[in-house]
Amino acid sequence: MYPGTLIGREETAAMPRVLTYHDVVEEHPDASGFPGGGPALYKLPTREFARHLDAIASTSASPILLPQLKGSNADDLAPLLITFDDGGVSAANIIADALERKGWRGHFFVTTDYIGRAGFMTAAQIRDLTSRGHIIGTHSCSHPRRMSACSPQILCDEWQRSRMVLSEILDKPVTVGSVPGGYYSESIALAAAASGLTDLFTSEPTTRMTMVNGLRVYGRFSIYRRTPLSKVTAIASGRRLAIMREAITWEMKKVLKIAGGETYLKLRKMILDRQHRYLL
Repeated sequence: MYPGTLIGREETAAMPRVLTYHDVVEEHPDASGFPGGGPALYKLPTREFARHLDAIASTSASPILLPQLKGSNADDLAPLLITFDDGGVSAANIIADALERKGWRGHFFVTTDYIGRAGFMTAAQIRDLTSRGHIIGTHSCSHPRRMSACSPQILCDEWQRSRMVLSEILDKPVTVGSVPGGYYSESIALAAAASGLTDLFTSEPTTRMTMVNGLRVYGRFSIYRRTPLSKVTAIASGRRLAIMREAITWEMKKVLKIAGGETYLKLRKMILDRQHRYLL
């Protein structure tokens, strides 16, 4: 299905640090994006998000967008990018304004099956973000819980259909995406490349960028509701120890996820949803 597969390291551009957020909420955590205890782990209160942006601004790097990254080279100061997953409505009514007050723009990855649903952006809001200088990408159609377990046919369908929906909304090709759920595999990248994507973001906490059949694959550092400001600053600043700690923690977690399979996800959801109901 993927003839002539080529996998290697991209060495011609500066290696980016990429922070990934999800939703920002005023009060109720289910007001934007996916509901439940699992998604709530990634949702920051508005005031806390503002503090995160201030912490990032205190470092020597200002966030840039992908087109600027592609114009950099290996001798440049390592750039910083900020991405937002899922396509929750807070992207349009909270996050974009907060970024723009800093003079920044972000990358927003949309789960297209949820466009227009309660808690998610509408097509008009997605177009508005683009008109304001932000980048829109695909976060798949359905947000599979374990995308790496999907068949090649399903993977191609997830990328192709979501790209088509967003391209029609924006009236221009959408060529960037992010992998939902934290489950990445080479087959996901191959399907993304075959669908026409040129850039793909995973949740692997690394600054390395690799190439898969012409597709640039970037790692990202996930920011949670309870991520301390010191860690945000350390990662944004490119401190090696902080980056190494994230990588080690990720590898340990990956072992548990692979070994546990669906059982791991079911237990995690049950525990987190119970905690979520208690806190509401």
